[in-house]
Amino acid sequence: MVTKRRMVIGWVAVNLLAGVPLAAAGTGEASSVIYEAEDGLLAGTTVGTASPGYSGSGYVTSFDDAADSLTFTVNVPVKGLYEIRLGYNGPYGDKRTTLAVNGQPAGEIALASTTGFKEIPATKALLNAGSNTIRIDRGWGWFEIDYLKVAPAPAPAPHQITKALVDPQVTPEAKSLMSFLVDTYGSKMLAGQQGYNNVSWLETNVGKKPALVGFDFIEYSPSRVEHGSTSTETEKAIDWDRQGGAVTFAWHWNAPKGLIDEPGKEWWRGFYTDSTTFDIDYAMSHPESEDYKLLLRDIDAIAVQLKKLQDAKVPVLFRPLHEAEGGWFWWGAKGPEPCKALYRLLYERLTGVHNIHNLIWVWNSISPQWYPGDDVVDVVSFDSYPAAGDYSPQVSQYDRLVALSQNRKLIAMTENGSIPDPDLMDIYHTDWSWFCTWEGSFLTDGNTNTLAHLKKVYQHANVLTLDELPNLKTYGGGGGGVVTAPAAPSGLAAAAGDKQAVLSWTASAGAASYTVKRSAASGGPYTTVAAGITGTSYTDTGLTGGTTYYYVVTAANSAGESANSAQVSAVPTSGPAAPAGTLKVQYRAGNTNPADNTIAAHFNIKNTGTTAVKLSDLKLRYYFTKDGSQALQSWVDWAQIGSANVNRTFGTASGTGADTYVELSFTDAAGSIPAGGQSGDIQLRIAKSDWSNFSETGDYSFDGTKIAYGDWNKVMLHLNGSVIWGSAPN
Repeated sequence: MVTKRRMVIGWVAVNLLAGVPLAAAGTGEASSVIYEAEDGLLAGTTVGTASPGYSGSGYVTSFDDAADSLTFTVNVPVKGLYEIRLGYNGPYGDKRTTLAVNGQPAGEIALASTTGFKEIPATKALLNAGSNTIRIDRGWGWFEIDYLKVAPAPAPAPHQITKALVDPQVTPEAKSLMSFLVDTYGSKMLAGQQGYNNVSWLETNVGKKPALVGFDFIEYSPSRVEHGSTSTETEKAIDWDRQGGAVTFAWHWNAPKGLIDEPGKEWWRGFYTDSTTFDIDYAMSHPESEDYKLLLRDIDAIAVQLKKLQDAKVPVLFRPLHEAEGGWFWWGAKGPEPCKALYRLLYERLTGVHNIHNLIWVWNSISPQWYPGDDVVDVVSFDSYPAAGDYSPQVSQYDRLVALSQNRKLIAMTENGSIPDPDLMDIYHTDWSWFCTWEGSFLTDGNTNTLAHLKKVYQHANVLTLDELPNLKTYGGGGGGVVTAPAAPSGLAAAAGDKQAVLSWTASAGAASYTVKRSAASGGPYTTVAAGITGTSYTDTGLTGGTTYYYVVTAANSAGESANSAQVSAVPTSGPAAPAGTLKVQYRAGNTNPADNTIAAHFNIKNTGTTAVKLSDLKLRYYFTKDGSQALQSWVDWAQIGSANVNRTFGTASGTGADTYVELSFTDAAGSIPAGGQSGDIQLRIAKSDWSNFSETGDYSFDGTKIAYGDWNKVMLHLNGSVIWGSAPN
């Protein structure tokens, strides 16, 4: 059992005009009042009577236009937290609507498909004594509102969550992670972010790294691999785990076959129902069919990646078949039964056939009809995308998950746009174990989540970030989430260069920063050269050639500093910079489709010489046609040397297949490439400001056939202003 914490849901504004008491005070039950929808204030909506089973004299429908709404006025005797229940009818599929309470956003309400009028818990709301307004807005989908019921909210029941996982053979690392999540549930929430490339943005703009990063198996789907897709998500996840963070994986599973592949329904949209003819119901009911065997093929392909993670001792919060009840993904297109069967097939094949046991199984639906069963689910979850700037804690969805799991499972917000306000969680009794903000504009547009809100969340006492985590691999549950000092870094290596030494090491779990120390004598005493390093490399410059230098590195977090690492030494040279011919650029197409809205080019710079080369002395140019006058934008989605250490600028070019180039340059913090070494992956992405398509066919530097790294002289590399590799277009 764990301590409760709270959080606020959605926004609700409803003017309920005529209140009918359902239970009088003094009966031993909380007094509740029902407000008939037809008595409310209608804006663009109408009263209907055609659907049978409603209460009162009718219901409100025709939420057609953006401004259409139904507003009630609710009167309560005292200020406090009240439960709002909703009577509605939702034929023809699942719907959603939004609420506002006293003019303030109060969250999104999921309206499951019904065959008649039913009552559901809609939200909880902090109401003032006297008159309050609750508004129901259009949302999306056709629905009919019968009434609202208002009653004092009951006190939350204590959680009944244990640390036992559904897989009896689960790895020690997964047990430790689950133990930590259970111990902190109700008092702390893990900050999460989708996309490893966004970690550096958060560190730069917010000053913190998340505790959890979301990854995706999407590009490992065999039907995408057949089109040339490649991925390094597994390697990125291992790297994040080595830094001490928690890892979660989703799988935008491209359908195994039946990709329509026409404009608007391209092959790479094959996880959407409208872009494939693949029938999950047929496949699951015909285990002898090719379709079923292709499902097994795809699961086996993902098992390869999960096995890599298991071998690296990475526990994974695994969330397959997400958002199924929405129907927009093929795995949910035929209703709950085939989807639940596929989820169980995933569980049984991964654990029973492939012996994958590093997973904490996360189910992503609030509907009881879609729930696959307690025996295959460790965590229940919801993906939350309320209106931009709506920081309410989504009480309705949380309460429905409590009911679904009978308060015996952890509850997580596995995707989100706007991040719930932790202060509101205390008011509304909502305990999300973690959130995971989706990438792109949801994080950076300043509207969905303002920078001030991001800083508030990441610096909140109830929100855990990377620097506040214990060692998640060895956490035993007795520490209650108390941070301990990290272990000393391992794998320290030194490469000598021209009057410099290039150091690199393996990340220590739970470390927030590193300190490099140097001595002129073996064994010390050591003097601090640099502190507060957040990466796992450092270049010590200004050294004397021919002199031996001795180095150690320590790791630190809020709990203290580690012991020294093992010592290494380096003897810098006094030679000139690397001569021409000792550097080369390797390239692969990160996106092989020449006619979509993204250019994705991946690079690796190799040093074949005998002297280390500073990356800050290099500039790399990739040539292309921009196909229009729109402004260009670029990102480095991931780089082994750190995305924040790679700068991008656009320039004008001329020649066959090019009118533009993008130039990559590197900060001093990027370090050096040692003799015989390489930069590692640098993953560049370019798009237009309006996200219109490029036409890369014939572009000078593009080659869609290059799906594996190879030397490529159509990417140019400069060393201190001189061309050292490749050539510009003629």
